Amino acid sequence: MPLNELLKACKVSGFQGGGPGGQFRNKTNSGVDLRLSAFNLAIKSCESRSASENKVHALHRMRLAIALNVREAPKATSELKFPGSMGHIQPSNEAYPQFIADVLDIVAANGGDTKEAANAFGLTPTALTRILHANKAVLAKVQELRAAGRKPPLR
Repeated sequence: MPLNELLKACKVSGFQGGGPGGQFRNKTNSGVDLRLSAFNLAIKSCESRSASENKVHALHRMRLAIALNVREAPKATSELKFPGSMGHIQPSNEAYPQFIADVLDIVAANGGDTKEAANAFGLTPTALTRILHANKAVLAKVQELRAAGRKPPLR
């Protein structure tokens, strides 16, 4: 989903939060609270003094939360392309949440097997495992899917 559509679907509000800012920290509503009632998700961001930067951070986190919590039928392998390079992708990459959503959809459809997801993106299973270990929430979701499929945990 494009960011502007996601933003329209969310209820956005500002709040006075902690974070950087010195004496003016509590005088402005630079914190951003995003709520997506369709999936009962709430994300807050107040790391920056800028409300617009916090909105960008919150949208990225919302996209990752959707990727972790919403399962769909996997896309055809021909539609999938690894968005990183040389077997690596940073969690800050804009394509990361969609990549994780696609991986989790394939893992869920295959009873927790990560090998099919690695093959779909042209990665080795080890490279995919390294990517999954980069984010604790993603790894926890994969372990949950593997446990549901009676597979051993990833190491």
